Amino acid sequence: MAPLPDRVREIVDQPVFAHVATVGPDGHPQNTVMWIDRDGDLLVLNTAEGRAKWRNLRADGRVGISITPPDDPYENVTLKGRVVEMRTSDGDAVIDRLAHKYLGVDEYPHRRAGEVRVTILVEVLSVAGNR
Repeated sequence: MAPLPDRVREIVDQPVFAHVATVGPDGHPQNTVMWIDRDGDLLVLNTAEGRAKWRNLRADGRVGISITPPDDPYENVTLKGRVVEMRTSDGDAVIDRLAHKYLGVDEYPHRRAGEVRVTILVEVLSVAGNR
């Protein structure tokens, strides 16, 4: 795994929205806007068990992610990667951390009863950008 470029780190460390594409069972892309973070050079996403992206990534770990910094809507970074781990052990803690980053609150306010949160770690395989 190559280290993330400094510019990618700068963008991901901000509360930017990531457009995350997974491969559906019929081979078509499924795209979702998500919160994103990082753990060193791994990208961190979070979802709930049973959702389409969770099902897609369990079957096929390939992912495409597009991010745009809020201060320059004409700059775009496209990342291709693969899931290296999906786990529930820290799913609630990670969604709370993301809620703090994006909403400024200590606890994720949209939790549903019985929902199992899943942390997704993505290894970046390639980076492309227009700046």
